[in-house]
Amino acid sequence: MSLQNYKVVFEELKKPFHPDDIEWRPQKHVKNDNVKALAYVTARAVMDRFDDAVGPENWGTTLRPIDMGVSSKLDKNGNATEFKGFVCAIYIKVADEDGKEITITREDASNLTDFESIKGGASGAEKRTAVQFGVGRYLYDLKDSWAQTDEYGAIKQAPRLPDWALPEGFSYGKTTSSQPKSQSTQNTSSDIKIDKDNLGNTVMPGGKYKDKKFKDIPYDYIEWMSTSIKNEALKQAATDYLKEIGTPVACSEDAPW
Repeated sequence: MSLQNYKVVFEELKKPFHPDDIEWRPQKHVKNDNVKALAYVTARAVMDRFDDAVGPENWGTTLRPIDMGVSSKLDKNGNATEFKGFVCAIYIKVADEDGKEITITREDASNLTDFESIKGGASGAEKRTAVQFGVGRYLYDLKDSWAQTDEYGAIKQAPRLPDWALPEGFSYGKTTSSQPKSQSTQNTSSDIKIDKDNLGNTVMPGGKYKDKKFKDIPYDYIEWMSTSIKNEALKQAATDYLKEIGTPVACSEDAPW
């Protein structure tokens, strides 16, 4: 693919994604039995966007680990927080006003994540860096969206995006496939097995973290379950598990991923 003018590339990078490339993450806040849902772009869609804008041969990423030690303050359990993560650099090769090749590089960072810490931290840094190029940045401007969840916390149906957040020529219709189905339709309450001797080994029977053990699920999600999940057995198990493990010092993520 020949080098594209940098202005054209940036316009392409910031375009809205198809709704099928947008996923919705349930948040802790609940209103009238609906959960606040956060829209974010899939990692695959981000990579495809760069491929389409400049060509796969004209962009790339580099990662470097960061380790800033531990915090001087301890949480209520006496544990220190480690400040570790990744810095990601994304470069693109484009043409300037005279048609000459130039390279533009942007960087951003992300902490290691609670779940799949290395993979999650690296992926988070890459996607946050993509925002520096305008990829998915429009999602910051979305108003609050609300959705219903099943008893395991999975969003039943994706909220509809406003017209300005849709790609040109797209309109919602009966054939639109961006309607996520509950991941727990094959499970019933009788399938839930709470490991009372070791709550961390309790397996989620459905939802976003289906088949994952409590101990492998991010703290924020367990906290949400303890107050908002509809399944009473899981709600109580999550509440008891939080009492067992205490409260960690968590770092927030504000990127729409």
